[in-house]
Amino acid sequence: MEIIQAFSQVINPSTLLFIFIGVVIGELVGVLPGISSPAAIALLLPTTFTLAPGDGLAMLAGIWYGSSYGGIITSILLNIPGEGDSVISTLDGYAMAKQGQGALALGVSAFGGFFAGTIALILLQFVGPDIAALAMRFGPQEFFALMFLGLALVSWLSGESIIKGMISCGLGLLVGTVGGDIVSGESRLTFGFTVLQDGIGFVPAVVGLFGLGEILHTVGNKLDINHQMKISIRGLFPHGSQWAPTVWSTLRGTVVGFVAGVIPGVGPTNATFVAYAVEKGISRTPEQFGQGAIEGVAGPGAASHSGTIAGMVPLLALGIPASGTAAVFMGGFIIHGLFPGPLLYLQHSDIVWGLIAALYVGNIMLLLMNTLMIPVMVWVVSAIRPYLAPIIGVLTLIGAYSLSNNPFDIWLAVGFGILGYFFRIGGFPLAPMVIAMVLGRKAETALRQSLQISNGDFSVFMHRPLAASLIVVAFLVLLSPWLLALWRRYRIARSVT
Repeated sequence: MEIIQAFSQVINPSTLLFIFIGVVIGELVGVLPGISSPAAIALLLPTTFTLAPGDGLAMLAGIWYGSSYGGIITSILLNIPGEGDSVISTLDGYAMAKQGQGALALGVSAFGGFFAGTIALILLQFVGPDIAALAMRFGPQEFFALMFLGLALVSWLSGESIIKGMISCGLGLLVGTVGGDIVSGESRLTFGFTVLQDGIGFVPAVVGLFGLGEILHTVGNKLDINHQMKISIRGLFPHGSQWAPTVWSTLRGTVVGFVAGVIPGVGPTNATFVAYAVEKGISRTPEQFGQGAIEGVAGPGAASHSGTIAGMVPLLALGIPASGTAAVFMGGFIIHGLFPGPLLYLQHSDIVWGLIAALYVGNIMLLLMNTLMIPVMVWVVSAIRPYLAPIIGVLTLIGAYSLSNNPFDIWLAVGFGILGYFFRIGGFPLAPMVIAMVLGRKAETALRQSLQISNGDFSVFMHRPLAASLIVVAFLVLLSPWLLALWRRYRIARSVT
């Protein structure tokens, strides 16, 4: 069986070391407010170029997954969310910490996250190949429709305004068209720069957007830790009547997180809010939520970890990143000449199963770290926080330059860093732009192939039921704000008459 062989390859000193490095960095990224997992992955993308593909991807995956663990620590102990998917943990987690139950909140999150992550990995192990096999039957029409729907969902769900999401997505598609035309080879939007003939480099763009952009936005913020965190191993476990609500909340959060994680644009952050709403909605004592309800920690915590793993399903099986983090992680495949999608399971099954095995191992490492090393992580926050901005700034420029040794890439990173800064202060989401940069060329290729088959007739998409259905749903998603507004006006008009 593939997974057994994958474990035999992963259990070696070299790969275990890179998995450990990844989860430690991810844990620190989650603990440190102001630096996100996409930024950390983007910064370390160039370093994986010199590693074996399996080792490099295992390290990047550890960063992605580890950050969802680390963010909960500061959310519970300090009321400062390190990651977006740990924001909801501040409501009841910090309340529990103030009541002297911080260890219990951390324990529930750690053990619940381990359980949710394990279940999600099992589902990924069995669901992924079936989805990939189904995708092998797709034609260019279905692939274009699927990517169009993914871009529509990301634009709709990634921010407070669908208009801003569409602008971000459109800009990403525009960046993706820079370079030679995929059919004629003619230059597009290169403005005379020959270095842009092959397109804008993905690594300089993302390290600028996430690395420099976040540093410019968060520089000057200070984290004040003025008290000791005393965490006992015994206090990590629920007792008595706390077990039942913890177990059931974890199960529900696992399901919610996995379902949300596979849908482009939803992801683990939104999954945590849905899980919290579910727990509060079915609770017999909803008034306790926000006051230290253990269900308010267990459900969202499980949803975060399950949703993170679930994001691997569309990425590996379909080649469609479900979030900005997944899009940046996809760069780890690209720089090794690997392209996620159904063919990856056939041509590089060892990479796929090795990655899944590495995630199992990383899940165990993170459980140990989040039960034994929490005080160390809290101390690290206060120790290195003042030096983050200059360190990340330098690493960003080195990372942009090192992949192709091209000085022009440094200027690209700086330009995208400034763009990322203005995106943040303007409230524009970055995920649609990054995902569009990844999917733009693939979507254009599928569209051009479809039109070549039909001699330019766009009705070719309507002749394929699945493609037509996906395109209709995508347009409904994009038009949903206006359709809902019309529906509200209609209801108001009826109530008046």
